[in-house]
Amino acid sequence: MTWHFVRSEFARGLIEDMPLEAQFAFADLLPHLEQDPDTVTEAHGLDVPGPVRMRSTVLPGTLAVFLISDTTGEISLVQVTTIP
Repeated sequence: MTWHFVRSEFARGLIEDMPLEAQFAFADLLPHLEQDPDTVTEAHGLDVPGPVRMRSTVLPGTLAVFLISDTTGEISLVQVTTIP
C-alpha cells in the first residue's frame, strides 16, 4: 500500500507547536511513517481492527496521535500533547 502523510495547515500548526527536538524527531519519523505507519506507531485507545484507526508515537517531550485510513492511504496528524 502507498501511504501519504497529509500535510495540512492544521498538521503544520501542530508540528510548529512541538518543541524543537520533537520537530526534528518528527522529520526523521516521516519517511518511516509513510513506509508503514503501523511499525513506527502503537495503538492509541482501543486497538480496533478496521480500515480507519488511531495510532500514536512518543517524540521527545511529545505524544503525537495519527488517524490512519487504509481506504485512502492517508495518515493525518490529529493531536499533539506535551508530556513530561
